[in-house]
Amino acid sequence: MINEKRKRFCEEYIKDLNGKEAAIRAGYSERTAKQEAYKLLNDPGVSEHLAKLQKKTSKRNEITIDELIQDLLEMNNVNIADLYDKKGKMKNISDLPRNLTKCIQEIQITRAGTKYKFYSRLEVLEKLAKHLGFYEKDNRQSKPEIKLEFPYNINVESREKPNS
Repeated sequence: MINEKRKRFCEEYIKDLNGKEAAIRAGYSERTAKQEAYKLLNDPGVSEHLAKLQKKTSKRNEITIDELIQDLLEMNNVNIADLYDKKGKMKNISDLPRNLTKCIQEIQITRAGTKYKFYSRLEVLEKLAKHLGFYEKDNRQSKPEIKLEFPYNINVESREKPNS
């Protein structure tokens, strides 16, 4: 069982998956929010509560992890050549495939024509990697193992001055 402040952190964290900001919104100090978030996200009780909340959110929004991953994969596999017909003319938006229109972040209509801005493919790949757990492995590997060895014998108790 976790306390109310930790529950609040969990509720804030699932909104945007930003630990530092979630900690601040949950009432932790801005100065130590990043460190607190790290500790909280590594706490088994908090992890368990987050899993429960994510499951509830998933059910409420009627989306599964598989559906989310499928969506991200579709966004990653979009081919912008599908914007054009066989003659090289840009298609009408109503003629574009759904997987392509899902990737459009912004449309600008100018004198020169229609300008499409797409969501960042790199961001899509990062989100996909995060959901598949790729970063967890990197985080475990990046924790340095520090081994100290002292090749010299030091006699701290000796108070004799060296001969000059």
